[in-house]
Amino acid sequence: MQPTSSMNEQFLKKWQMGLQIFRPSIDNTSVSERKRAIKLSADVAMASLRKGTTCWSRALIQKAATQDNFLVRQMLSGIKEETLINKKLPKIVCHRKIVRRSKKILMRRKSKSAMEEVAAKAKKLVKRKTQGLRNIVPGGEFMSNNVLLIQETLDYIVSLQTQVNVMRSIVDAADAGVER
Repeated sequence: MQPTSSMNEQFLKKWQMGLQIFRPSIDNTSVSERKRAIKLSADVAMASLRKGTTCWSRALIQKAATQDNFLVRQMLSGIKEETLINKKLPKIVCHRKIVRRSKKILMRRKSKSAMEEVAAKAKKLVKRKTQGLRNIVPGGEFMSNNVLLIQETLDYIVSLQTQVNVMRSIVDAADAGVER
């Protein structure tokens, strides 16, 4: 799933707004402070595209609010606070027939002891990989449902792709301006 051009445009507008809010304080600062300001405004812009509908966007907004509450309030002025706070995670139910059918197929294929050994290894691998995702995705540590974690991860990846595309286009435009 690729980010749309409208997502790129919306991200760019929000990111510019964040950079303009930082502009007066950024002129006489160190490189590390400028880097922090750029990253913070990009994170808030990315999260504001989702308007608090995803766990990762709420987690990024919460983290950014602890760093610079004024920036967050300015950039999220059109989003109601209730949507960002106390949002319940959706329940995702696995269909019982599918689970039973897959268990029956596995029972036919392997003996019980070999199947238990393979299942234990698979569970351990899945647990390790999902823990890795929980550490990477903002707010992932609060998601106990693996299906929701994967959906949030996919949505987060699309948003990161949007951020990268916009930043690449800015660099390309700057390079084209320098060559003239």
